[in-house]
Amino acid sequence: MVVALLIASYMLLDPADWLYDLMELTYLSTQFKVFLLVLAIGGFLCSYVAERVLFQRLARFIGRAKQTLRPSHPKQRKQYKIIQESMHF
Repeated sequence: MVVALLIASYMLLDPADWLYDLMELTYLSTQFKVFLLVLAIGGFLCSYVAERVLFQRLARFIGRAKQTLRPSHPKQRKQYKIIQESMHF
């Protein structure tokens, strides 16, 4: 992830002439380059926070709602865990 970010930042901010020609890059103003970089960093931060905080809480809420709305279908343990516990003496 870090390597991809570094390569993309290099290509965005100051690519070499041969890379410019190879990738057929077009000219971008410095202001637009900074905007793209800030947008990418913002997107990364949003996805990081969502993965670490929001989605865990959402999954917990959905699990509790499922148990509350369907009490006749309790959560069952995985069969392999039951077998594994029964094999330990």
